[in-house]
Amino acid sequence: MISNTAFDIVVNGIVLKPLRLKKKEVCDYLKFSVEQLRKVSMNDESFPRPIKTGSTRQSGVYYDFNEIMFWKEKNL
Repeated sequence: MISNTAFDIVVNGIVLKPLRLKKKEVCDYLKFSVEQLRKVSMNDESFPRPIKTGSTRQSGVYYDFNEIMFWKEKNL
């Protein structure tokens, strides 16, 4: 079952889930520190891979919300 999160947006009674989360938002959602997130992403092959939005070093890095949500339900 998919639970409600702090990231949900309600429009006309419809709950919308975000498409992507920043690293800090993933940490908040999973209740991980940044260091815990780094270790899990390095050591757990099933953990969702980050998505880089560009080719430069300054490009944002995001995680797919659905992948993070399903990983949490399966592993935590």
